[in-house]
Order: sequence, then C-alpha cells, then structure tokens
Amino acid sequence: MQWLIDLFTKPSVAEQVVVLSITAALGLMLGKIKVKGISLGGAGALFVGILLGHLGLRIDPNVLHFIQEFGLILFVYTIGMQVGPGFIDSIRRHGLGLNILASGIVLSGVIVTLCLYFFTDMKNNVPVLIGMLCGAVTNTPSLGAANSAFAAAGVDTSLTGIGYAVAYPFGVIGIILVMILVRVFFRQNPVKAAEDYASEIAATRSEIISTSLLVENKNLFGVPLKEIPDLISSGVVITRLLRGDSIFTPNGKTIIQEGDKVHIVGMPEAVRTMEKVIGSKLNAPITKVASKLETRSILVTNKKMLGKTIGSLNFPERYGVTVSRVVRGDFKFTGRLDLRIKFADKLLVVGPTEGIDAVAKDLGDSLKALNHPEILPAFLGIFIGVIVGSIPIAIPGMPMPLKLGLAGGPLIVAILLSRKRKLGPLNFFMAASANLMLRELGITLFLTCVGLNAGIKFFDVLLNGDGFYYMGLAALITFIPLMIAGIVGKLVFKVNYLSLCGMIAGSMTDPPALAFANGLSNSEATNVAYASVYPLTMLLRILTAQVLAIFLLT
Repeated sequence: MQWLIDLFTKPSVAEQVVVLSITAALGLMLGKIKVKGISLGGAGALFVGILLGHLGLRIDPNVLHFIQEFGLILFVYTIGMQVGPGFIDSIRRHGLGLNILASGIVLSGVIVTLCLYFFTDMKNNVPVLIGMLCGAVTNTPSLGAANSAFAAAGVDTSLTGIGYAVAYPFGVIGIILVMILVRVFFRQNPVKAAEDYASEIAATRSEIISTSLLVENKNLFGVPLKEIPDLISSGVVITRLLRGDSIFTPNGKTIIQEGDKVHIVGMPEAVRTMEKVIGSKLNAPITKVASKLETRSILVTNKKMLGKTIGSLNFPERYGVTVSRVVRGDFKFTGRLDLRIKFADKLLVVGPTEGIDAVAKDLGDSLKALNHPEILPAFLGIFIGVIVGSIPIAIPGMPMPLKLGLAGGPLIVAILLSRKRKLGPLNFFMAASANLMLRELGITLFLTCVGLNAGIKFFDVLLNGDGFYYMGLAALITFIPLMIAGIVGKLVFKVNYLSLCGMIAGSMTDPPALAFANGLSNSEATNVAYASVYPLTMLLRILTAQVLAIFLLT
C-alpha cells in the first residue's frame, strides 16, 4: 500500500493530478446536495478545496497558478460565446431599465466596498476586502481579474480567496433573502406576476404569422410575383400558390393570374399591408389543401453556404422550395431574400419532398457536424482574447494602466466572435453541449485551485482571526445594493416582480438564486431578465474588481 501513500504525498505529476481530481470530484458531489432547493453548485469545489488545503493537500504553486488561470480563461470565453449573439439585443430590446438597475447594483457594491475601506480597518487588508466583494456578489471571474492585478503587484492572492470564501455563503443566501423581503414588503403574488407578464408580452411581442389571400387586385394580373409592390422590402414570403386544383411553391418569375390564391408569411404589420395590396383573407388557409408539398426544418451546417443570402441560393427556381422562416438561437426571421444565413441556423422550408432533400444536401443538415466542436477557432479565440486582455490601457487618474486581463480579454473577444460567427474560413460557433462542458470544466478547475490555495490560511483566519468580522462586512456588500435596487425597481421602474427577481439573480450572476426565482413560477420572466442583464453585469464585475484592486493598492 506504500505506492498509494506515495501517490498522495510524493511530488510528481500523478500526485498533482490526483489532488486536483479528488478535490474537484468531492466538490462537485457536495455542490449537488440541495437544502430547501438550494445547492452550492460549482462552488462546492471551492469549499472542499479549502478543507483539503487545510488538511495538507498541496499542488505545486506554479502548476496551481497555471491551472487556475487556464480554468478562468475557459470559463469566461465560453460565457462570451454563449451570451454574445444576444448581447446587444438583450440590452436594446428586452432590458434597458433592467440593465440600469443591474448596473446600479454593481456601482452600489463598489460604493459600499469603498466605505468599508475608508471607515473600517479594511484598508490594511485590501486583498481580503476585494475577495469579500467578489464573494459577496458570487462572481468568480471578478475574483480572477482581481487576482491578476494582485499577482502583477506581487501580492499574496491566497488572501483574496479567503475573503471570497467567507463572503460567498451569505452572497447566495442574501440574494434569496432580498427576493423574499421584496415579496413581503410589496405584497407580491408570483402567480399574479406571471399572468401580468404574459399579458404584457402578448401586447408587445410581434410573432411571425401566416395567412392565405385571394388575389383580387386586377393590377397584379399578368405581373411576376417578385414585382408585387413592397413584397421583397417587407420581408413577406409567399410559400404556396393555389391555381385551380393545383398547389405549388412559386418563385419570383411566377406570373400571377386571376383567381390565384397565395399563402404568405411575415410580421403582422407587413402581412396586413400585403393584404391591402393583394386581396382579401381566406377563411380556410390553402395549407389545408391536400398536396405533395411538405414542410421541414433544415439545419445549416455546410460551411460553403455561410454568409450567402437566401435570395442568392435560388431554391425556388432550382428545387421548387421556398424558405419560410429562419430560426437563429432565440430569434426568428422570415425567409427574406436579403437575409444571410449563419452556421446552426434552422431553415423552415416548403416544397416537394425531392426538392427539400436537395436543399438539405446543400445546407448540410448534419447534427453530427453541429455537435462536433471546432477546436481550432476556440484556441484562436482564446489566443486573441489573451492578447487583448494584456493590452495596457492608460486611464487618467489611475496609478497604473488598466488591463482587461485573463478574465476580461477572452470574454470580450468571445462576445465579438460569437456575434460575427464566421471569420474567413473559421466558424466561431460552439455547440451548447460543448460550451457547457468547457464552461463547467473551467469553473471547476478555477474554484478547486482557489480553494486549495485559500485553505492554507482559511481556518486560521476564521477561528483565530477576523473571519466572522469579515463575514459581517461582506453581508453589507451583498444586502444593501440589492435591497435598494429591489425598492427602486418596484417604486420607480414598476418592474414585474418575477422580472425583478431575475434581474437580481443576473446582477449577481448567481445560478442558485435563479433556480430559486424559477421555483416561484413557471413564467419565462425570470430567465429573460437574468439573460438580459447577465452579459453587461459580468463585464462590469470583472472591470470594477480589477480597477478597485489597482486603485486601493496604491
């Protein structure tokens, strides 16, 4: 059995891997344990790491630092790839008010932290204070950004891990406490809030609709379909044409005849406009007429098709197939001719079976290609992200240049690349399954290393030092900004209670709090609000932690 003892005690590559693996595995097991529906999740690795680090398990400092930083890079890069496509749209369309509140929470947290620095003795423990800020808001990438700043200044980063660890528990509990207090103070009923949200969305959301029309405008008789006034510019698509007993998919050159009936797809206002141009609506849509046409969803995975417009593919002329709709992530578009297709788009097409089969062959329609991760673009994106994160940015008043660091650089680059999606021959798309795997791997590696490093001093600080004092101060960083935002959100912004809960969870980038909020109702309000504020909040958390670390050290 000596070989087994040696495996845990004698320095070697195997020993490093064993320590890392057992810590991560036990941490993930702990993270799955739920108490009243709340679990630690990936943070379990942090606390197991602290315990095992206290008991004497060690990783070579250089190896630990590399694994910690690489894990952070994987985590923030995959976050950027996930939120990038909807980053601007989430701010513009869904949550300007919510992002103002979330930004206010970040700023208020910084103000509370500065108050603790100036009015308590924490100015002598800046690394611990910054760690408390990161833990109080349950934001791991901000801890990584702060650690990078401290490491550059030659400061012991284990102290930030201690501050993070003592603050984290109330960071999770405090978010949920604020949700409960807002509910009690303002007498909110989650069921009623869900109904109100559904009514509000129904009144404002424009979904793609379809209808069948009888061609009654005599000026259109003998005119090619593509010359119907405003048809192409409106984005409306004609997917079927019924002439006598024959139904087929028309193309732009199809000549309109008296008695024709067409089925159109588009946004509500555009459809109403076309109804005035073409003719009256039919009681029974022509899609109910028996025909050889079928509708199928086709996945775009052929790289040769990327960036081409739907019009340039000439599917109606080549195969008798029309693109009705395009689904891209959470967004839906009509198959307008000027729309450029991207990797993983889902095209809803209408046409004969043999024509659709040919279109599917052109577009790829391969789940295997979709689920097979592109490794080269990922490493190139990380490379660019590290370069961007290393660029010094001189800011007036700052004692030293600001850098986005290993947390901010890869995050911003990933957001930009995921929005662009294709750059030359490279496709910067990451399948959800691959993204989730790399993201969980990254955060687990990071927290495991932070825990092992912090565990060396954690219990000494907690039991023989000021650990409980730190906990109390960190609770202020959690509670005060959230409670202010909750009150302002209800009284000033009149935010729906469920949306407010989602915003609060998103402003702290905290999945356990989101899970609690989702348990209040089946409404999508919490998830939409969380996703709307998450990208901007993540960026602000990373930047403010690094700026504070640099500012308070000097």
